[in-house]
Amino acid sequence: MIMRKSIVIVLVLLVLSAVAPFGFGFWADSRLNTLLEDLNESGLVSFTIIKTSRGWLSTESVVEVELAGQLAKAFNKIKQKEGGGVVENPGVFLRSRIYHGPIAFMARNPSFIPVVATIDSRIVKDISDGAEELVNIDYRFRTDLAIQGGSKTTLSIPEWSGPVGKGDAVAEWKDAMISFKLSDGLSKTDSRIDIPFFRISAANGGMALTGLTLSSEIRPGAEDLPVGDSTVEIKNIEFSDRKTGASFNMSNLGITANTDIMDGLLDSKAEIKLGKFTLSGEQYGPAVFKLAFRNFNVASIARISSKMKEIRQNPDMPQDQMNMMIGATMISELSNLLQKGPVIEIGELSLGSSYGKLMGTAMITVDTDRPEMLSNPLLVKDAIIGEVDLEMPEELMVAFTMATLRKEFKDVNIQYNEDQLKTMAKARVNKRMSRLVAGNIFNKVGNMFKFSASIKNGISRVNGKPFQIPFGGMRPAQ
Repeated sequence: MIMRKSIVIVLVLLVLSAVAPFGFGFWADSRLNTLLEDLNESGLVSFTIIKTSRGWLSTESVVEVELAGQLAKAFNKIKQKEGGGVVENPGVFLRSRIYHGPIAFMARNPSFIPVVATIDSRIVKDISDGAEELVNIDYRFRTDLAIQGGSKTTLSIPEWSGPVGKGDAVAEWKDAMISFKLSDGLSKTDSRIDIPFFRISAANGGMALTGLTLSSEIRPGAEDLPVGDSTVEIKNIEFSDRKTGASFNMSNLGITANTDIMDGLLDSKAEIKLGKFTLSGEQYGPAVFKLAFRNFNVASIARISSKMKEIRQNPDMPQDQMNMMIGATMISELSNLLQKGPVIEIGELSLGSSYGKLMGTAMITVDTDRPEMLSNPLLVKDAIIGEVDLEMPEELMVAFTMATLRKEFKDVNIQYNEDQLKTMAKARVNKRMSRLVAGNIFNKVGNMFKFSASIKNGISRVNGKPFQIPFGGMRPAQ
């Protein structure tokens, strides 16, 4: 009896394993069609299924991919600079093999995680008359359609080197990887790019970077504004100019950005950190820059964005008229945009060096207790509240000026030694800063130049003293 039940169970499993891939093939077709329709709605890329040939365990597919809208314009601008012609809808073809789930064991590098389908794709330029011309680089895609919804696409770019453009420039990179995770309806997009090494070199110089990683998690927020997190990490970047002998190197660059919407208000912040950089043989760092935008009315931003897009879609509109319409839009939304007291803040600007540390902060907002001023462009300046603080070591300014002088002298082939260069740099810094100190723009405290400014109730102060800001320039109040 037990033996009979075991045989029945095995037979049922065999039948299911044989039938399931065919059924999953129909499911995969539906999911793929929906995914391509969602991607088409972006207006930047067009996907058209040219051919589908379904089998029991897999399906062959050919999809035409064409650039559209702004992407097509950008592509054609690049081609024109290289001497090429304009293509109305530049594109390629994706030749794919769709391996049906639930276990796509025939796919390259098969995984035993259940999926609707695994799609292996390669890019070809031409499929006419059965001929295939691969793009210069053998791009290969792998897309997994998850059973619970969504998809993940991984693009592997093999090691490559070759000429770029019409000059003598040569580019090369090590194996790179790009991946995208898309939820159903594209309600959330996760992406990641890893490039271990990239270099472009020419007779007059070049650039090289190692350890590049870009990642983002983006989703639509209120008013369809994108929100989420993004990061950029680069272990090392080098630039060189063989003509002047100048070089620049920086390491451990990190950029993070976050945008979110709460209660109809947009908050966005970004932070840039740099471990160190070398300029003209001098080492600087670490460096930090923190920027934040808070309490911006999302509905107002969306209306301004929509109106500006509408205005710019008219290519025949004179620039003066376009500027007037954009200005009128900004004025009409002024009170809505400012009603919650938006804030723009530089939380930290700092640069370390052997000469001392440069430091700065800044903030600007509006006084929401004076709503009558926020809707009047002539009075809104009196509602502005802001402050700026900055301090710079004198020796750091001299070091930067020396780097500038080196380039100036090499450009005109002037001979010099380091002592002469330092003397001239000190003289230039002293000449410029002495005027600013005399005009109360900067105070000199020890070896530090300090600047402090504020504005409130329409009154500007610099280093604690009233300061007029007339149109066309600045001068201390009489």
